[in-house]
Amino acid sequence: MKWLSNILKGNRAQAEHLRLKLGQIDPWLEQHEDLSGFAGRLDGIYSQMEKAAADLSRDISDLNSAQPDASTPPKLLRAGLAARGEVAKQLSSLSEKLEPPRKRDPNSAFQHHWAALKGLERTATTFARAQRYVASIFPKNIERINSDLTEISRLLVDLEQEIGKKRKLSEEGWYIRDLVGRLQEELPRLRDLEARVLQDEARLKDLKSLLSSLEEEASRHARSDEGRRAEELKRSLERALEEKRRSEEELADLVSPLSKALSRMAKQGSSSRISLQHDGVFQQLLKSPETVRDDEISGSLLELKSHLSHLGLKDRKKEKTLDHIETLIEGRLLQAAKAELAALDRVITVSRESIAECSREDLRIREEMSQAKKSLKILETGLESEKKELAAGQEKATANEKELMERLARMAGSPVELDQSREQSREG
Repeated sequence: MKWLSNILKGNRAQAEHLRLKLGQIDPWLEQHEDLSGFAGRLDGIYSQMEKAAADLSRDISDLNSAQPDASTPPKLLRAGLAARGEVAKQLSSLSEKLEPPRKRDPNSAFQHHWAALKGLERTATTFARAQRYVASIFPKNIERINSDLTEISRLLVDLEQEIGKKRKLSEEGWYIRDLVGRLQEELPRLRDLEARVLQDEARLKDLKSLLSSLEEEASRHARSDEGRRAEELKRSLERALEEKRRSEEELADLVSPLSKALSRMAKQGSSSRISLQHDGVFQQLLKSPETVRDDEISGSLLELKSHLSHLGLKDRKKEKTLDHIETLIEGRLLQAAKAELAALDRVITVSRESIAECSREDLRIREEMSQAKKSLKILETGLESEKKELAAGQEKATANEKELMERLARMAGSPVELDQSREQSREG
């Protein structure tokens, strides 16, 4: 990886124009973390710490072997010698904790630092309590030991700073890897979504073009001979339907004056008070007179006339009903009205068949237009949703890319650009 070697060797021209693909970032991080100098700096600190520990051990030995001045008061001498043993024991324990770990990894360094720091804290507590007595008897020894402890404290501060830098570097690496993972998952999905949006926009354009063509075709068909004939047939059908409605009303008006007499005749027949030849016809005349046969109309009216006096109608009502029955019989008015309805039904049937024949092409066009409109609406709704999802995804990805470049720049010490060109394997 020549690009990586150039970066890590400090090639400024390369570093100033660092471009990384997402797939190159993880190996770059590994190399950058490995070659960050952490182990080397630890070695430097540990070397100084070993020297400080050796100096401390030597000074502890010197303290233990030091002889007090003969003029020292007995009481102070007893207290100082007793305190010397306590101090020497604690200092020896600290000296053992200063021994560097075998590994140079962050966790081992942290454990070593923590143990040494705790040892130094306990030593400082003991030393603060006892050094007054010991220093009174062995002032030069205590002065050298204080110097040793100061050096050890400084080295522990240096070690803590190095561990903090390494942890920050590792933390930065974790965030970078997390951002890379999210982008590696999100960017292909956004590319697929973008391609789908472009594809659906093309389909939408085609559908609108198709719908426009169908509308023009429908307009041309309406202006054609076949289209004009279909419109004329529709108008004729409307007229025939209106005439049928009026004929049905006229037929109902002809039967209406007989409704009371017909209803009572139907009841008489159902109660078996009298024997009727046209028993079912009377109810049929009331409900749907257009379905009664012509011979049944004549026979039922004559039978109604013959039984009219037995139906319990008032004289005036009976006279009017009788007159109306005779008018219907003589003029065959019900049969004529029924015949007119039947003729209109035939006209309507023929008109509908002719319209259906003339409207096949128009129906086809309208069905295609309806389907195109439905597809257009579904596609527009889906496309709007896809665009919103794409915009939100791109905004999120842009924010992640910006954060990633900032973190990489902090780690690299120079600006970093993301190379968004696809990997060769992915293009295949």
